[in-house]
Amino acid sequence: MSRNDIRLRRQRLSGSGSHRFRNYGDVLERHERDMKIKKIVKVFTYFAIILIVVMLIIIVTRTGERLDDDHKGTTSRMEKVFHKRT
Repeated sequence: MSRNDIRLRRQRLSGSGSHRFRNYGDVLERHERDMKIKKIVKVFTYFAIILIVVMLIIIVTRTGERLDDDHKGTTSRMEKVFHKRT
């Protein structure tokens, strides 16, 4: 039997799945750890998205208030100028 035949035979035996579950505890532990990391990343991502949306809302409202104040100030100045001329 050549090396290639032995390797193919080992792969065929491993295909049955008997050796995959030898270290099932380690595999399960790694899976749980991966799931915790995925959950943490997901929560952090949602938190970051919510934080960015809230910051954008605050920026837009403050900018809108400043623009409204500027427009009110210019109209009142224009009215003053107009009233002084008449």
